[in-house]
Amino acid sequence: MIVRAIVVANRATGTAVSGAAFGVRRPSSSSSSSSGDGQRRRLRRSADDDKDEGRPRPSPWWSLPSLRGRAAAMIASALPDGHPLSEIISSSSSSSRRSWSPSINEAIASARARESRLRTGASSSSSSSSSSSSSSSSDNDDGDDGASLPRHAVEETRRVEEEIERRALEMAEERMRLELRAMEERFKSREEERTRKEEEERERREAEHRRELAFERWKDEAAREMRRQEVEGRGEEEEEEGEGVREEQRRRRPRPGVDAATAEPTSTADRGGGLDDRRRDRHTGRHRHPILGPQIARLPYKRVHLTSASTLASIPVYERQRAYRHDRALAMAKDKRKTLWMGIPGVISLMEDRDGRLSILDGQHRVGMMALLAEERRRVRERGGDGDGDGLDSLDLENVLVEVFVSRRLRDDIDLNATGGGGSDDDDDDDMAAIFTEINKAEPVKLLDMPGVANKRTRDIIDHAASHFHDAYPAMFSTSARCRAPHLNLDNLRDALFASEVIQRERMGSGGELVRWMSRKNDELRERYGDDGKGGRESSETKNDGDDGDVAAEDGKKTSMNEMAIKKARKHDFYLGLESTWLYRK
Repeated sequence: MIVRAIVVANRATGTAVSGAAFGVRRPSSSSSSSSGDGQRRRLRRSADDDKDEGRPRPSPWWSLPSLRGRAAAMIASALPDGHPLSEIISSSSSSSRRSWSPSINEAIASARARESRLRTGASSSSSSSSSSSSSSSSDNDDGDDGASLPRHAVEETRRVEEEIERRALEMAEERMRLELRAMEERFKSREEERTRKEEEERERREAEHRRELAFERWKDEAAREMRRQEVEGRGEEEEEEGEGVREEQRRRRPRPGVDAATAEPTSTADRGGGLDDRRRDRHTGRHRHPILGPQIARLPYKRVHLTSASTLASIPVYERQRAYRHDRALAMAKDKRKTLWMGIPGVISLMEDRDGRLSILDGQHRVGMMALLAEERRRVRERGGDGDGDGLDSLDLENVLVEVFVSRRLRDDIDLNATGGGGSDDDDDDDMAAIFTEINKAEPVKLLDMPGVANKRTRDIIDHAASHFHDAYPAMFSTSARCRAPHLNLDNLRDALFASEVIQRERMGSGGELVRWMSRKNDELRERYGDDGKGGRESSETKNDGDDGDVAAEDGKKTSMNEMAIKKARKHDFYLGLESTWLYRK
């Protein structure tokens, strides 16, 4: 009876639940004949349940796919006939569209419905167990298994399930309507995009037609002008010198109909462009800088030129820029020979002050690399080769992309028209420092090389000492910033000396004092690592320079990196690269 009541309630909510799901005991063939009609009804119901178990059961109404399918059907039925979204929404409930991510609201509603169903199933199983222990006479009363379940309990169960189902459908419908709105926006945007492209295509065709007409007119005018010049040339027989004078006069005479701003820049932006604004290429009409050559682009804050590598090699490096290292340029040139096909990546950055002087802010090592490659190509040609044996001719060193930043004082119209130039060199220096810092923010520029961090005296002392040891022990210095012990990188050494504040701590006033101090520290490390037994054991037991792996020694045996580093330090009598604690010891 309890089972039948639950089945009736489930059928009312559209769910098929079998009696076997609630633990109903099925009678065997040896049951007593006194069971009568109640047993026969139970057997027929059990047989029906067995048939149901052989068929795939539909998804419960509270499952997410079921809710989504029902919500999709509801929304699709509300759309007008022939709506382009009807088919898309209807197909969302099919089995091929089951992989979708539910919204949070949908998942919550489905979980609550499932919990309610589980609670109902548990209570039904408990009632069914207590009913099976009653006498056989109660099973033969009238066959109504739902009579033992109070009517108010059945109604309450049905009300709770209907409320949860309503809420779950609302959440699923809300999600589907959001998807519908998004699809409508996509359809609308696609239509707008199609209309916009058609309009752009129409405008492009019209502009192309106008250009073709203008080109035809230009050809006609050019042909007439050429015929007129030929007639004038045949009718005039003058000396070559006189003809040159008249040509120069015609060149200097302003052409009618030409804007004065084109022939001679007078606007604030043009006056702020520098020396190249007062000179134009007589063939192309572009601004031409007397050093950098033709200008190919102009922005409010900088200009862009195509300049030869030989010209760039003659421009000084910004004084606060990190020092140019020839060994680094050599290494770059060697590597570039392997990648000549890609040309020169990046752009060389220059700065022009109010006096027209140029400085290289960024790219000095690339300029050095190009100069080395140009020299090598020239030597090959002098030996009688064509320079293309190694593909050097494929590298265009006559057209290097250069950006030129202009100081604010040079761009300022008031300062340009002021008498005496006005202002001081500090303004240009501030602009250079600001641009240099901006360019190198993403570059591994050392703290010592940043403008305004270290004064010139400190930098000169450090540069003198670092260069001294670099020249004295070239085998112990590496161009890589991530070199391993016992090697040092020159820039890393400079930066470490500055960060340790050894100059202020030891009150050094010259580069020689720093050299002597570093030599004493090298002697101290020699005493520590010079003894074969002591140094080797101490380094292998207490030191870790970032490499725990083994490497092959000269004799083929495996040894630790620390032991190999100490051997090389002993060989060259240079121990400063083994550790950095000497920077902070008195």
